[in-house]
Amino acid sequence: MRVAIGSDHAGFELKEAVKGFLSAQHHEALDVGTYNQDPVDYADYAAAVGHALHEHKAERGIILCGSGVGASMAANRIPGVRAGLCHDTYSAHQGVEHDAMNVLVLGGRVVGSELARELVHAFLNARFSGEERHLRRLAKVTALENRLRALQVFGQSVWLDYIRRTLITSGELCRLIDEDGLRGVTSNPSIFEKAVSGSSDYRDILEAPGARALDAKTLYEQLAVRDIQDAADVLRPVYEQTSARDGYVSLEVSPLLAHDTAGTLAEARRLWQAVARENLMIKVPGTAEGVPAIRELISDGINVNVTLLFGCDTYEKVAEAYVQGVEQLVARGGDPKRIASVASFFVSRVDTVVDALIAGRLQLTTNVGEQSVLRGLTGKAAIANAKLAYQRYRELFGSERWRALARSGAQTQRVLWASTGTKNPDYRDVVYVEELIGPDTVNTIPPATFDAFRDHGQARASLTEDIESAYDTMEMLGQLGISMQEVAERLLAEGLQLFADAFDKLLKAVEQRSRSAGAGKVNR
Repeated sequence: MRVAIGSDHAGFELKEAVKGFLSAQHHEALDVGTYNQDPVDYADYAAAVGHALHEHKAERGIILCGSGVGASMAANRIPGVRAGLCHDTYSAHQGVEHDAMNVLVLGGRVVGSELARELVHAFLNARFSGEERHLRRLAKVTALENRLRALQVFGQSVWLDYIRRTLITSGELCRLIDEDGLRGVTSNPSIFEKAVSGSSDYRDILEAPGARALDAKTLYEQLAVRDIQDAADVLRPVYEQTSARDGYVSLEVSPLLAHDTAGTLAEARRLWQAVARENLMIKVPGTAEGVPAIRELISDGINVNVTLLFGCDTYEKVAEAYVQGVEQLVARGGDPKRIASVASFFVSRVDTVVDALIAGRLQLTTNVGEQSVLRGLTGKAAIANAKLAYQRYRELFGSERWRALARSGAQTQRVLWASTGTKNPDYRDVVYVEELIGPDTVNTIPPATFDAFRDHGQARASLTEDIESAYDTMEMLGQLGISMQEVAERLLAEGLQLFADAFDKLLKAVEQRSRSAGAGKVNR
């Protein structure tokens, strides 16, 4: 294990002894100072150890000062640091096992060298238990620092459903990564259309001397590829630190190709080459024609974000395409460790449609019992639908077939919750985040919901709660004549049309901005 170790002058002598203990136990010490007994401030060295952990330069830390109190106080001000001042081996071990303590603090004028050796041994040989009660408590502690970071305690990665030039150039993306634990970015035609129409971020490309000679799609791809490349570069450390699990930026193929397998493959491969970043995901819609393209792209070693999933049946086909693609990649001698995919399951739109259908039924029935059942189902379909999709994920990626691929280093195709902004003002504004928290998932959150959860979101292991009620909800909807299959088909058609309309509007905005750039100018 690599251990960052630091002290002030009062802890220097014991620090040198602890480094010897680490070496004897075959650990690597990253000494961040101090390097002599000249008076210094403990806060500087607590910060150095904390930052080494934050930047993943070390797995755990040890800090020493005279009493240990000041260093402990300073270390616990650093995001992600959970430091404990320990004078007994029980606390040094249990602090890790129950509380996920990652920094041991020792008092150089309080603890002798032999006790220090025992404390270090207990600390480094302990592992966090991961039990539900300890996860729950750890999430609450983490939420005191940052509510968004608390989602990571339960195994969920937070991505941002938004991109524009100033997000990158202003340093805001870096801040979101450092402070909020952001782990990825998604884009779509609607997001880019708003960025181009509502800002001057892209003047340098759209008003360049040769811009008027280019068609709108070429110009759009120039600005999109640049943004995606730059965002991917900012997220590259996350990609490396998570061993290619996170740190991705998504770029969508033209929505006009949704029913064209060959066209989707050609454009996806072209965009992959144009962006030339390992931490890119190409977005492909989960249409009947998209599924074989997904399989081929995965077998080519191209990361895929499968978008516009609304039903469990389609999700299973998409997951099967991913598994087949990984199998083909491995059969050709490819490395499955560097291939990644997410299945983007849209959430809030399901409630929008189902709630409208329920409202229509309420107007048609005078049966008090049926009215009560219908009202009880309002706002329940989306979360129930998502929970059942996650159950299928666990089954599919818990099979022996998948375990054989996992032994080769393959990573699961995580379920990504999309469309998680609340559209109904009567619902809690973070409901589609709070109710879908669980291991091996991603939530790509729009900016307003991102800010709302940071302010007042509550994290808990909600995704596997009350699964029976989710099944009951689906069953009751079916009994009332509301077909989730028909809802999914309708939402897919509407989603494709919305993205196609946004793409058309985007190209028109690009063309208008580039054409008007040179209007009225006279060359002399």
